[in-house]
Amino acid sequence: MQMRILGSVRVLMNYGDQAMQDKLTFNPYEIPTQNNRTTPVYFAGFNQTRLGFEVTRRTVSRGDIFVRLEADFNGSSGAFRVRHAYGEIGRFLVGMTWSLTNNVGYQPAMVSSDGPVGGIGLRTPQIRYSQKFNDKFGMSLGIEYSKPQLLVPENVVASVVQMLPDLTTRFTYNSERFSLRLASAITTVSGRVSNNNLQSLTGYLFTLAGKISSIKGGDLFFSVGTGKATSHFFDTFNGKNNDLVFDPNDEVFEAIAESGGYLAYGHALPKNLSASVSVGISSLSNKDFQLDKAFSHSFNALFNVFWQPAEGARLGIEFANGKRYDKEDRYGTANRVSLLMYYDF
Repeated sequence: MQMRILGSVRVLMNYGDQAMQDKLTFNPYEIPTQNNRTTPVYFAGFNQTRLGFEVTRRTVSRGDIFVRLEADFNGSSGAFRVRHAYGEIGRFLVGMTWSLTNNVGYQPAMVSSDGPVGGIGLRTPQIRYSQKFNDKFGMSLGIEYSKPQLLVPENVVASVVQMLPDLTTRFTYNSERFSLRLASAITTVSGRVSNNNLQSLTGYLFTLAGKISSIKGGDLFFSVGTGKATSHFFDTFNGKNNDLVFDPNDEVFEAIAESGGYLAYGHALPKNLSASVSVGISSLSNKDFQLDKAFSHSFNALFNVFWQPAEGARLGIEFANGKRYDKEDRYGTANRVSLLMYYDF
């Protein structure tokens, strides 16, 4: 049996011209649109610092058994939070890790933890089966759990449950210059208003992400995704209660359709430097009965430069710009400059 201790000491500092809820990533969903006044804010924290363990046990009949446990301090009020906790044996994985729909491997290095809008970095409890057909093609099937989210008026008592797990699939293709990932998810979301009967809706998600290497000496990344009642899979919408919305006229839930995508380019530079630029977009389909201040769509652009002064150590600087539009086309803009320093061991 072999055990490896790993970690990352990370310090993040940023300064923005608008007060936004999330300080670790630049999410234009949170840009205020009520007025044109700026609210400059400075932040510094160590919440992204990580500590983890990997254990590999060799068996006679089952091959290697691999276990990974990783946590950070990004829980409520800086509490310890589990990021990954899973085990692998043969073609099976059981535990919590990246959803099969994620595209975190298709982005250049960025200071913002979620990268451009349109990205998917959801981690879920799951059971996964993976099969490689050859050196280039592979497939994975999963049963995952993700918590649906709904938006209801303050005067309505409603609850949402997930009676069935998410069914996820992923197909991958990898070659020396090109990598592609096609994934999907099907979910059943159920909600109840007061003591009325339980209402169930079917949601879906489709994503396509890729990487093309050696484009003018750099790498081109892209990702697109669309779905219905699955907005919580997207980093931009996670925690924003946009899977279902309550129709006060018919007193039923209606599913919200969402979409998002980004394009990014990263390039290595002399003196252990690297730079990248990315642009992303995300949107929700608005219902007629929703308020005028409901989120409609957003954009953001990220410019990053990283320097590696020593093995394992990196210093990153990012300039972020974003804009959010509401249903009535009222918008707000925001800018943020961030500095990230970390050392991996």
